[in-house]
Amino acid sequence: MKHLEIEETDTALALLLDEVTTTYNEVLVTRNGAPIARIVPFTTKSDTPRNYPLRGMPIRISEDFDEAMPELWDALGE
Repeated sequence: MKHLEIEETDTALALLLDEVTTTYNEVLVTRNGAPIARIVPFTTKSDTPRNYPLRGMPIRISEDFDEAMPELWDALGE
């Protein structure tokens, strides 16, 4: 979680709000090191980010992906 001193909010608030809405991470606002507030993303049921762990990962398809597999047919008992 990110921490932010209250004195820094004047210049950084707009950027922080952009970060909170895009990353869905909350920000802890502190005064003299003591927490006083949290900035959390506002979400509705449909805004909740989905967990797609493979999104953005490259897909590699083997050269022989469509070739027959005789050992499979043998295992199935033809």
